Amino acid sequence: IETVRYDLDFSGYFDIVAPRLYELVPPPEGSEPRYDDWRSIGADSLLQLDVGYRDGRIDVVARLYDLPGKKVLFAYRYCGEFELLRRIAHQVSDDLVQHFTGRPGIALTWIAFSSKHGEDSKELFLMDYDGRRIRRLTTTGTLNITPAWSPIADVLAFMSWREKQPAIYLLDGDGKLSKAPALTSELSAAPEWSPDGRRMVYSGDAEGQLDLYLIDLASGRNTRLTRTASIEMAPAFAPNAREIAFTSNRSGTPQIYVMDAEGLNVRRITYDCSYCDSAAWSPDGDKIAYVSRINGRFDVMVYDIPTDTHRRLTYGDGNNENPRWSPDSRHLVFSSDRRGTYDIYTMRADGSRVIRLTKGGDCFTPDWSRWSK
Repeated sequence: IETVRYDLDFSGYFDIVAPRLYELVPPPEGSEPRYDDWRSIGADSLLQLDVGYRDGRIDVVARLYDLPGKKVLFAYRYCGEFELLRRIAHQVSDDLVQHFTGRPGIALTWIAFSSKHGEDSKELFLMDYDGRRIRRLTTTGTLNITPAWSPIADVLAFMSWREKQPAIYLLDGDGKLSKAPALTSELSAAPEWSPDGRRMVYSGDAEGQLDLYLIDLASGRNTRLTRTASIEMAPAFAPNAREIAFTSNRSGTPQIYVMDAEGLNVRRITYDCSYCDSAAWSPDGDKIAYVSRINGRFDVMVYDIPTDTHRRLTYGDGNNENPRWSPDSRHLVFSSDRRGTYDIYTMRADGSRVIRLTKGGDCFTPDWSRWSK
């Protein structure tokens, strides 16, 4: 119940009645809830969970009641092994969000990140969206950074020094590790998937400086997208697959630019900052999150495309870096050293309700998984 309550509150769609008011509602006399009594404490809908446990298995029946209409909106049954109890609770939450909004919930999504492990290595880790169940994904004893989720499967692309030279690797849901095919240079960094999962844009140094390349993963065909004497890094595909945001110092300092997916029509979108980086396109397609150096430290900003306006989301002590969107575009995950060491945090898309997910682990470069297709 606590997990469901947390999920619904986190979603931002619901106002949850304070549990201390529940005791004001008398027990039901039959199978029906006391509709009027629940309404008297401010509720419009009521979720009733009946939980059974037998032979190591859990059986949950969830009923959603419309209190003004005095009727059942849905009744679902969830079964599984006892260790799946948290997953079942998340599924209940996501089904409620789907019912009320028509959009999937995010309670079953994950966040991947890199964390310092020992003196000289960083390994990849995975956790539930709420910071629970942290588990380690890589065991190379080298640097593994910038995980990026595939949009069509549970596959992570990331940059690793496992073969001494930095390269991009793919890790699938079964733990199978493979090297991304036919990359064009010895240094391949900052991988980002196309929305259909068939291509990948990355930064490579094939001709002596870092430019952006697009690779077709099936054929291995590489296309060079930028040709400048500057450093081009941190690409991010738009959800419509027609544009790419990226960082470039072609104007003298790192700034955010946008270009067509073929490398044409390059235009700058950040001006009022000395250093901007880490663009991330919202899944809804109308915003780009990025970081800007302000008074000597980095803060998360959001560029609203329809209104051509920029908004600062983080304030206070420390650096706030590497923002990435939740699949519903309503939340951001980022890394921050506001408490001394870098940890992973989430916040709502307006900068409110900041939640710390990791504690004291030197954690960096988070990425939020997409919805399963």
